[in-house]
Amino acid sequence: MGIGRREFLRLTGLALMGSAFDPLKSVVINDNAYINKKLGILFYKPNNWGFIKIKDFGRLKAEQFMGTGLEESPEEIWEEIGDPVCIATKYFEDTDKNKGIFSPTITLNVTPKTELNELEHYSFEEIIELSHYGISQLLKDFKVIKTYKPYYISNCKFYETDSEYMFEHVDLVGQLKVELKSLTAIHNGFYYDFNFHQSISQNQTAHKEFDEFKKSIKLI
Repeated sequence: MGIGRREFLRLTGLALMGSAFDPLKSVVINDNAYINKKLGILFYKPNNWGFIKIKDFGRLKAEQFMGTGLEESPEEIWEEIGDPVCIATKYFEDTDKNKGIFSPTITLNVTPKTELNELEHYSFEEIIELSHYGISQLLKDFKVIKTYKPYYISNCKFYETDSEYMFEHVDLVGQLKVELKSLTAIHNGFYYDFNFHQSISQNQTAHKEFDEFKKSIKLI
């Protein structure tokens, strides 16, 4: 359902106030605000966090050790999932000081429903379960911990789940338990998947930031 075009344009105008931008661009970032006019979505990243350039995502994937539960290679699985359209992370600067520290991160993946026509006979809840199975083959020791009752953000029905997995990275010694909160919705012919990663074991948590981010989501 969304918030309506007029309200979306009003909020977009507020987000871009005082900035110069190309009106022909479909994606605009202004300080903490991310606006994607093509997808009709607006949200604000946490203060002092940074947006990661999508072109750098390939390097980030290569530095993380993935599970190998499926017959496909991790590269093939990543290709099926697709790159996120937006990444916001706490420690966005690639410095020696940040090496070995898990950075709380928010990612957004958007998939057109037309790309999943083979799943058209499944309910949305069943599709979410199938996606959890796929993720369990990609992330080590992945398991769903809690499933919430669906609720509405920006007049759109969202499904929320809490999961955990073991994170392995070239800059880490051994494995690190990571907590993952996922928000999923169908809207305007797209699947929206927000994923919130944090690590309680390393005391790198962002509960407040995640809650504030969820409240900032606006869909047209």
